[in-house]
Amino acid sequence: MKKVSIATILLFAALWWSGCATKRLPFDYDPSYDMQKLASFTLQAEKEAIPDTLNSDRIKEAIEKVLFEKGYEEASALGDFAVKYGMKIYKNRPDPVTFGIGLGGISGNFGGSIFTSVTPKHDEISLFVRMVDPKTKKVFWSSSVTKKWKGSDPIKREETIDEAVRQMLQYFPKRGLKEFRQ
Repeated sequence: MKKVSIATILLFAALWWSGCATKRLPFDYDPSYDMQKLASFTLQAEKEAIPDTLNSDRIKEAIEKVLFEKGYEEASALGDFAVKYGMKIYKNRPDPVTFGIGLGGISGNFGGSIFTSVTPKHDEISLFVRMVDPKTKKVFWSSSVTKKWKGSDPIKREETIDEAVRQMLQYFPKRGLKEFRQ
């Protein structure tokens, strides 16, 4: 009979517990709001949260594309709901991993060491979308996401924004549905 190591038992326990963890959904919503009645939307950029018109247009086009796929129409005046959106750019954010190099030596009873840490940095964008009832001005659905930002390439910018918007609106219900479905 083989012996089972403590490390193996701990590994299986960790996998079992992680499988039981609940998945945190990337959005928040008001369950009492009737989303089944929604058919048309209007887009509104949050002026304080738009760094420039190029990125605002990219976000707007990405939101329109996803909502059109879900069966919604863009209203020429006041829609059934307003989509407020915005983006903030954060420069030189530290990566979560820090690399270090250390040297040390012992000579008799004497010891010494040198340690250097290098923390890579990157830019990040934080995008948000809020669905607002135009009559009550209350938010009934919201989502946000943060992504690494490669700001020097316009094609990468558009791809990053498209991916972020799809991720945020993934659980927004299709037209005619009462609520989100996983």
